Amino acid sequence: MSTISVTGSKECSRESLSKDDRPHDNTPADVTETVILKRPFGMRIHKVSLKITFVEPGGNAMGLVGVGDEIVAINKKQTKDIETLNKILKKPSQDAQVTLRRNNYSRSKHKCTTVETLLVEKGRGLKVMRAVELYTVDLVIGISPDVDLNDILGLAVKYDAKERVKVMKVNPGSLASIHLRPGDIIREVNGQPIASKSMLTFWMLNGLLSNRQVRLLIERGAGDDAQVEMPSDVQEIAQKQIALWRGKKIPVPKKSALRHANDTTSRNIIISPDAVEVFIASDHDVTALRHVRKGAE
Repeated sequence: MSTISVTGSKECSRESLSKDDRPHDNTPADVTETVILKRPFGMRIHKVSLKITFVEPGGNAMGLVGVGDEIVAINKKQTKDIETLNKILKKPSQDAQVTLRRNNYSRSKHKCTTVETLLVEKGRGLKVMRAVELYTVDLVIGISPDVDLNDILGLAVKYDAKERVKVMKVNPGSLASIHLRPGDIIREVNGQPIASKSMLTFWMLNGLLSNRQVRLLIERGAGDDAQVEMPSDVQEIAQKQIALWRGKKIPVPKKSALRHANDTTSRNIIISPDAVEVFIASDHDVTALRHVRKGAE
């Protein structure tokens, strides 16, 4: 899994967007990358195609190798077949330089920063200006019967209050997690406007099945933090609770009446063998006490 980032122009116009949104005009068909993996790799390799069929969770290859990637060379030596691969790996070493032909990768290009006008119905009406960033995300995915597309993409979407398709969740380590984050709006797929989840699925599958590539036009609020949108009633309850906590006075802790244990290491204790008699003031002579009758208080 790989990522390529390109910085674009800051000027924003609909003509420039439509002209520059030709799908996959300069997206590379193949991406080859060399990574250093510690041994054991923690992955399974197909004996014929030399493609990765499984990556062990938490293993040394996790996050560096993706399912479907093809091993081209190890330690700068070409691997033509499984016999050559095993011969190279038999040599003792703590790590290895593994050259992979990526099956899945993505790249992102910032298009522009524009301003969105929000009409809020309050009194006579109020206009709110919000900075919005537009950028494209190119996804290249090699579809295989042995690999689940949802596991590779790792993307979950939902409708927002304006009936737009919004990114709700991206799985850590997935292809979508490289350039997408919760709260992003998917406006177009391969130049086609998106207004529903079914349209998103259709145009993404259409692009992936035809040439393994799909281009997304993403809208993101400038300066927005990655977060999942909560319902308005939940936000209202949370704000009230936060205000209650902030208005609370923190009481000063009271001093304890109990005496703390003294440090015995700094004192010398001497026990005297002589008996000491101490007069107790509450003791009285028995002859001076008055007799009390039974039952009398």
